[in-house]
Amino acid sequence: MDFFNHQDRARKQTSRLIMLFVLAVVALVCAINLLVALIVWYGQGQAINSVELAARAGQPAMSFLDSLSTERILTISAAVVLVISLASLYRWLNLRGGGHVVAESLGGRRLPPNSSDFYERRLLNVVEEMAIAAGMPVPPVYVLNDDSINAFAAGYQASDAVVGVTRGCMTKLSRDQLQGVIAHEFSHIANGDMRLNIRLMALLFGILFIALIGRFVLEATVHRHAMRSNDKRNSLPLWAIGLALLVLGYVGVFFGNLIKAAVSRQREFLADASAVQYTRNPASIGGALKVIGHGSGSDISSPEREETAHLFFGSAMHFRLPMFATHPPLEQRIRRIEPTWDGRYLAPQARAEAERDNPEFVDTLVKQGSAAAHIDTGTSTKAVALGIAAAAAGAATATTTRPATSMPTSSTASSNASATDAALHDKARDPHQARSLIYTLLLAPPSRFVHDQQLDMILQQAGSEQYQHVLRLIPAIKALAPEQRLPLVELAIPALKQLSENQYRAFHALLVGLMKADGQIDLFEWCLFRLLSQYLSGQFDKVSPVKARYSKPDPVADDIAVLLSYLADKGHDHPDEAANAFQMSLADGAFGSLGIQFQPPTNSLKPLNQSLTRLTELYPHIKGRLIKSMVACGRSDGVLRPAERDLIHTIAAILETPVPAGVLTQG
Repeated sequence: MDFFNHQDRARKQTSRLIMLFVLAVVALVCAINLLVALIVWYGQGQAINSVELAARAGQPAMSFLDSLSTERILTISAAVVLVISLASLYRWLNLRGGGHVVAESLGGRRLPPNSSDFYERRLLNVVEEMAIAAGMPVPPVYVLNDDSINAFAAGYQASDAVVGVTRGCMTKLSRDQLQGVIAHEFSHIANGDMRLNIRLMALLFGILFIALIGRFVLEATVHRHAMRSNDKRNSLPLWAIGLALLVLGYVGVFFGNLIKAAVSRQREFLADASAVQYTRNPASIGGALKVIGHGSGSDISSPEREETAHLFFGSAMHFRLPMFATHPPLEQRIRRIEPTWDGRYLAPQARAEAERDNPEFVDTLVKQGSAAAHIDTGTSTKAVALGIAAAAAGAATATTTRPATSMPTSSTASSNASATDAALHDKARDPHQARSLIYTLLLAPPSRFVHDQQLDMILQQAGSEQYQHVLRLIPAIKALAPEQRLPLVELAIPALKQLSENQYRAFHALLVGLMKADGQIDLFEWCLFRLLSQYLSGQFDKVSPVKARYSKPDPVADDIAVLLSYLADKGHDHPDEAANAFQMSLADGAFGSLGIQFQPPTNSLKPLNQSLTRLTELYPHIKGRLIKSMVACGRSDGVLRPAERDLIHTIAAILETPVPAGVLTQG
């Protein structure tokens, strides 16, 4: 499945959707103009009182068409459009904070990344697993306090996305079924559905605001009439305006919801198909749908459920009329996945059965001092620490069981390494120790004088406790292979998102200081800093989503040349080999017609940063071609080096483009 083309289709769908909403707004504007003209005509008739009185005064009686003056129509139309636009903008700004704003509005509780609860730990592990399969960052996870089975993804893009599930989804599904649900939500992220969903919410609120104005006018009129019982005649126009605005506003919402539901149903079919691709197991998502049909249901209790119904995995509320349903019928979805389904639903999984299937998460999952020895080496989080995330994704999608990501061995050395890796995972999931982990990754070798300077900076700026953490982490970090380091940074992202703003500012300042301590920024430092900025900026700063501008590569041909030249240079020792890799990358990404040439880069990373700023404005299908070119460049000599893998992974994150599963594996 080509996710990049699907993202472009989603963008085109958004354009059509906006056109439909524009037509709805035009119809609403016309209706309000007719309403005002009718009220003006009626009011003039009351003032004149009769045609005969007007004739005696030497004035012709006003006709209904006379009340439709051009000036009045333009004024009313501008006012209505302005009100709808301002209301939509207000709602959009409210949602601009990212997915966590939506999750919290629904009453979601954010799970700590280092939770030791059995079900929470299993859920977090599955989310990490599916993030690897989808080639995306691990998002924060929220839980809604509902016994039904449902889930959602929210945010503008992958870097600020969150995943939420109901308590029933977390506790009633088997691990395989939970994988299917989470994979479905990741596909919404990959297909660009989240931004579409937020636009839907903002546009619908703008139309709804007309109805809210009508309700306000009605209530004000009722209050005025109660205070002045003899003013009934003068209140009639206000009654008419209020009632008409209320009716027209809700009629607009009616048609807006029809549009929203039709689009949402089609996106759900696409997400179901994508989930099967991620898991390679139709029974995973099919099983989750069957448990919903068994009686668990998918209803959500939040008052915000009507506005956010299109975000969810299943129908968040019962729709009496199919045309308003945001999701296709369960039976139809199941048969799309399993054409030979026998019509039988599945009972929820009991706690005892879940514990038998997941012994590594029972009770003492992350007890201090012993967790490392007991964490299952077959989980995908192990893959993160081993630095072979893409390989784990291939294993995760190839079977229905947890992927085996470590080489089979019985040696004591291997067991000790596994324990060390698991301990690093625990620290990456802890908001306090995750910072120490990042600091340690940035330390220069002890043989260099700058190493002691960096330690002094940590002691002075982060305090003695984190300084001690860093000292204890140095041996474990030193033992990591180069390809293990950056995946560990990504594993720490959810924990770092839990920092307070002051903690984040101090953390960010110290990061910059540690990187600049030796007077230069190497490739790993650049990748680490850009990844953290990409994933954390939306949490602590106001970041506007990047608008796609370039549907063809020609306007940014020079920027493509800069990017591929950097990659070719970092992956090859000889300039001729780098130039050859550059040419191979152009052919694989269909960029040969651009006429660009290999440009040996300087030591400065500034040109790369500038080019990436423009390349983020590419349309998804061009970004997809660029990722293919980068992979071809890295594999041109048959060896994908750690520096190449880190650079490709980081640039893909900056471009908000998932790397297809398996493409960054060695070999």
